[in-house]
Amino acid sequence: MSGKSIIGILFLISYHSLFAQLNIRGDIRDSEGKPIEYASVQLLVDSVYEQSVLSDSLGAYGFQTTNNTGLELRVNRLGYLPAQQKFKAGKDTTINFVLKTDTTILEAVTITGNKSLIQSAPDRIIVNMKGNINIKGKETTGILQYLPTLHFANGKLQMFGKSSLLVYINDHIVRLSGQDLTNYLNTLPPENIENVEIISTPPAEYDAAGNAGIVKIKTRKNIHPGWKEYFKSAYIKNTYSSGIFSAFVSYSGKKFYMDASIAGGRYASLNQSNYFNYFPGETISTFNPKKWIYAGAKTKFNLGYNLNRHSTLILDMQIPLYKQESVSDLENRMDFYKPGSQEADSSIFSDGNTVKKDYTYDGEIFFKHRFSNRKSYFTASAAYLGNHTKNRREFTSITQINNISSETENYRTQGNQNYNIISSKVDFSFPLMAWEANTGVKLSSVRTRSNNDFYVFTDGVYEPVAQFSNRYQYSENVQSLYLSLKTNSGAWSFKGGIRSEMTHTVSKSATQTTPDKNKYLDFFPSLYISLKAGHSNRISLSYAKRIERPPYQYLDPFRWYISKYDYATGNPFLSPSYIHNLECNYLYESTFSAKIFISRQKDKIGRYVVLDSLDVKNQVQKADNFLNINTYGINLYKSFHFFDWFQTVLQANFSYIDYFSNKKEFSDISGTNGTIILNNTFLLGEKIQFTFNIEENIPGLYDYRMTENSFRLDIGANYIISRKGLEIRTQIRDLFRTANPDYYYVSSGIK
Repeated sequence: MSGKSIIGILFLISYHSLFAQLNIRGDIRDSEGKPIEYASVQLLVDSVYEQSVLSDSLGAYGFQTTNNTGLELRVNRLGYLPAQQKFKAGKDTTINFVLKTDTTILEAVTITGNKSLIQSAPDRIIVNMKGNINIKGKETTGILQYLPTLHFANGKLQMFGKSSLLVYINDHIVRLSGQDLTNYLNTLPPENIENVEIISTPPAEYDAAGNAGIVKIKTRKNIHPGWKEYFKSAYIKNTYSSGIFSAFVSYSGKKFYMDASIAGGRYASLNQSNYFNYFPGETISTFNPKKWIYAGAKTKFNLGYNLNRHSTLILDMQIPLYKQESVSDLENRMDFYKPGSQEADSSIFSDGNTVKKDYTYDGEIFFKHRFSNRKSYFTASAAYLGNHTKNRREFTSITQINNISSETENYRTQGNQNYNIISSKVDFSFPLMAWEANTGVKLSSVRTRSNNDFYVFTDGVYEPVAQFSNRYQYSENVQSLYLSLKTNSGAWSFKGGIRSEMTHTVSKSATQTTPDKNKYLDFFPSLYISLKAGHSNRISLSYAKRIERPPYQYLDPFRWYISKYDYATGNPFLSPSYIHNLECNYLYESTFSAKIFISRQKDKIGRYVVLDSLDVKNQVQKADNFLNINTYGINLYKSFHFFDWFQTVLQANFSYIDYFSNKKEFSDISGTNGTIILNNTFLLGEKIQFTFNIEENIPGLYDYRMTENSFRLDIGANYIISRKGLEIRTQIRDLFRTANPDYYYVSSGIK
């Protein structure tokens, strides 16, 4: 070996020893061994500050440095005595701290620093907003779609792999869905959001109903004492014109705080469908463009009062001011073709209008008491939800054969539904040896009543058809009891729980001679295991059992006619469906996550269309327990923050699904599907912002339908005048109008 080679090797060894990255990590715990979250850890070199971090939910911290001498760590956390340690680091070093409780009164201590974007807990992930997500120029729903497993489609916030989504604001459930939920979320000022918890496998503390995910939004309290106001209005143009408005006001004081919002507007859109039914001896083409109009407004307010330093009382109310939906047929034409023919030999023309008025009242009173040991708390709540809905559809029908038209026939379907839900809940959290225990009980009662009638226009008046009218009543009582336990052991975290729910139902229809009664007891176990593998890696495994009870809208056997030959009907004999969810989550350096999930559902409840080859005119939409479903999927999420002016989120979701049919009309089918989403934000200074969002759905099997490719591009621009508190936002959604794909499925052998 030459002298130059030896010198080169010695140089590399010296360089590595001087400049190699050293990892310094450890845990911070209290005297009982429990992790301390958000402790400030500072790294000093020769007594000079170099960098700092906050400990995560497991008490872990970590640094990387090229220095190996003169090192010192200093740890501070409000309520604990500070700690420090000097050391040398010739290689990766682990230093753990045990903080003692500070018994003195600290009157003014402020600890600052940004938390990691994503933190992991055994049963959820926590996304910290401050300093990590750019909120300027965005609405709340626009921010949420930048978070793992969440996406915004067709005006609704959704979670990949879940059939529904529940939203909580500061531990209170928001009893809204669809466009109403979107409107309410967008009344919340994004800067008030502290963090967002994403729970894809809900633990025992939550109701076991439905294959649902949960999003919990935590807002910051007392960040700006006094009053704060926010107002928004928007103009929307598609085929028609729409306008919306919302206003938000909040007040924060020492004892009392409140927030209130009002949201409303008028939406109008074109819903256009064109589909074909391929019968053995005939093909039917249906063209049905509709104008959909929504007009409404509602107010929601939250009042809180701190009775003392340990107890808080909260009142939450939602009051509808007005709500009406109307759907008008612009054209409803059904053409019948013989095989090989290019011209229809007969047609049916329908012209109808549907009007729905819907009012929902919601109220909850909530009490929380935190005990002096700071480790135990007690909560109690009582809630009421009342809804009153009126539906009315009038339509005409004309049959045309060989260019000869029949007389116009006039029909009407109308009805109303009322339901009332009363619930009460008590929860208690307390330490139990090395465990954190949670237990509670919940009682809920549902009462619903519907009256529906079908009319035929005869001799100048609408006459009811007795055999097509119905009176329906349904009641459901559920008593729930749960227990969950959580603990940490080194790098491991464990959580397990069991929830029992006793369900009593009574269903009675005018078409039934005797009421249908059911009573069943179910147990819903849940288990969560989490491992901290080094400073950058988190791995967790979770399992939970769920139940899907029949929606009362699906139980009513009344025939709701859409046209003379098309109607939807319920099934009072539906059974509950059971779901088993298994997930494995991986988190790397708080910016990348991967989730592998398996879901198995037996006797899924749903609506499906039945076609009859012997009577091609009829298209009947039924409700039944008609499918068993196995889903195997993966969700990938990566957040990029290349520059201060450019932020990107890439998300992909892929699934393989097996559908096993319980009905002779449908065959078993399997297939894949996938969605890729790319959200981008560009900043030009502090005032101008551009958004560029792409969503691609690959061809595959979606909701029992074989679906073609769809592509969606949304672009937007925001102008922000910070001093005036004014934001001007414009957005173009589905720029190329390619977001609505073609699809097909087979019913009774008919495509």
